[in-house]
Amino acid sequence: MFLKTLHQVSFIYGKLENINNSLLEKECLKSYHNKKSFSDDTTDSRNEDLIISKSKEFDKIISGIQSQFQQQHNQKLILTEYWAQVHGKNESTNLHDHVNCFDIKNSPVYSGVYYVKVPKNSGKIVFQYPINKYNQYQRYWYETFQGDFLIFPSTLDHFVTKNESNDYRIAISFNFKI
Repeated sequence: MFLKTLHQVSFIYGKLENINNSLLEKECLKSYHNKKSFSDDTTDSRNEDLIISKSKEFDKIISGIQSQFQQQHNQKLILTEYWAQVHGKNESTNLHDHVNCFDIKNSPVYSGVYYVKVPKNSGKIVFQYPINKYNQYQRYWYETFQGDFLIFPSTLDHFVTKNESNDYRIAISFNFKI
């Protein structure tokens, strides 16, 4: 696991081995085709947050991330929410964060994403953060690959660029408390 600092903003990235991404892909695509939405948030075309069931593979992802985070930061991550995204050709995710503005006290501290399937040219995650009160924003573009995970502050604005491949980009996202 590695730590990347973006001018006073950090995110953590790592890789998980021995995850059966084919099983996770099938679960995510089943939810995508059945339109099992996690939330009421929608883009211009559809709701992109999908309900998925916990499974042995999902549990391996969460325990792997929790273990690596604990080793690096001596803090225990507690899973509070999770969902999947499946993006087809020309789909993307709008700029957002994971803070619950109606309940700041119970908002997650960290958010994260695990990449189940990342075809070539299927988009990048982009973190947007302020430099200082005079410069508007800086952006950091991060290219992901199957098996990668990222952990970042829930307050960090981010979006995903357009999937320009002819295949699905599939990810599982989650929120954590300490």
